[in-house]
Amino acid sequence: MKRTLAGVAATTLAVGGMLVATAAPASAHTPRVSDSCTSLEVKLTQYQGADVVVTIDGAIAADESFGDSWRRTFELDGSKAHEWSVQVDAHDGDRYDWPRTPEEEKDAKGTTTPCVPTTPEQPEGTDVQVGIYLYPKLDKDKPAAWENSGKQQLLGTTPLTVPEDELTNDQHWYTELPETDALDDIDLCTGWGIQQDLVRGGVDDYTMPETITYPDGSSMDGHLVDWQHQELSDFGIELPSTEDCATPTEPEVPEPQVVVPQAPAALEICGADASDVILPADTGDVTYLTTEQGVLAVPTEGRTFGDDLAGYTRTEGGDVIFPIEQLVPSEEDCALVPGDIGAVCVGDTPYLDYGVSLPEGVEVDNDTPLTITFLHPEGGENYVAADQPLEGELLWPGASDTAPKQWPGWEQQDDGSYVETDGNYAWTRDDVEVLFEVNPEYSQIVSYPEANTECANPIGAGGADVEVVADDTDVPPAEAEGADELPQTGATVGVFAGIAALLIVGGGVLFWLRRRIQH
Repeated sequence: MKRTLAGVAATTLAVGGMLVATAAPASAHTPRVSDSCTSLEVKLTQYQGADVVVTIDGAIAADESFGDSWRRTFELDGSKAHEWSVQVDAHDGDRYDWPRTPEEEKDAKGTTTPCVPTTPEQPEGTDVQVGIYLYPKLDKDKPAAWENSGKQQLLGTTPLTVPEDELTNDQHWYTELPETDALDDIDLCTGWGIQQDLVRGGVDDYTMPETITYPDGSSMDGHLVDWQHQELSDFGIELPSTEDCATPTEPEVPEPQVVVPQAPAALEICGADASDVILPADTGDVTYLTTEQGVLAVPTEGRTFGDDLAGYTRTEGGDVIFPIEQLVPSEEDCALVPGDIGAVCVGDTPYLDYGVSLPEGVEVDNDTPLTITFLHPEGGENYVAADQPLEGELLWPGASDTAPKQWPGWEQQDDGSYVETDGNYAWTRDDVEVLFEVNPEYSQIVSYPEANTECANPIGAGGADVEVVADDTDVPPAEAEGADELPQTGATVGVFAGIAALLIVGGGVLFWLRRRIQH
């Protein structure tokens, strides 16, 4: 025992001697700081613990403790100067703090020099064009306006680059008409207007239309930002007086020719909309346009519609529209055609047995286009089964046809018995609405099998003298009562095994100590 103590003492002295021999001198504390126009780098090495504080532009950028070394690079804005300083408080004595002398003060603080000139940030511009159009007024005595516009002719266009927040101000518009011969051949007495349009896109991205005819302005859809209408006189054009334009007799205006629009062809495809409609061909009497409401028919100049509208409807604004509802199949025509639908039992398992067929003219791309949805009656999460064939059997929600068997509204316990629950799609046991969808759809109320059928519940569940177990074996009442006791689970066995292992280890330690003392 004495020899052992002596050996420990010798070892301690040897280790202490080594620590003394390897102790670093004070000069080993090494702080280094370097800066540039875009960064400040601080590197502290060979310390025995210290606190460091780095200040940039009067704000503390770092205040941390470290062990033997610490290094950090701080990113700086190169467009301006930055003042910085570094202070180190060593844990092994004040004499190792930094800085402590005027020479060290020069190295522990400084000011960076900007490396790039400071320039104001310029707002990004948007490429636009301003187009200017000349048009005859439909009524010369009314102001220039889109509703009073005849066929418009492009006089010129100017490309611009404008900040986004200045797009809608008035500084982009023409104040003088571009040089043009368009005014040489027109009768100024009939009344003329000017329209200017501001559109997105440069000349390489968008081409202004040469002509625009009211009421169709769709050629600028997606590009038009702003517009304005002006009188021709606003551009310094001298207009003739009323006396100069007066004539001894009013010219005889011929009565407009009554024409009949052509009805568009009806669509037979379910799910079609206005974009699928094929317009009648334009003629010298009528032009046709597609709208969300249907097909718009517009009589040409000198034409008008009479009482025969060929299925079109006259609107309050005077237009005639063929309603889209009369061109596409109705919802009733496109509904799924139901066959036999109901709940069935296959052995002891409930299924939804169904069959639906597609309406005439509806085609699908595969053999499983049907989606079946059990609709939750209280707005909860529905049960959805996608990619189903048009007829077949679907396992009822919450049911299982393989072990362990399951039924909706029942939950299997760890001991194999079943208890009734509000979960596991119990809501499908009442009359539940089932929705069938392809593109057309159909829904029907389906009733779960009656409670006395062999597949409605677990076998024997709810009986007075039988409890269901995993292998569907009937357990006598006396044996079933033991189910309330906790089973001998793996957790209990693990406790006993742990205690036994501790006893074995303890015995081994005692045996080793005994032999050690004897020696």
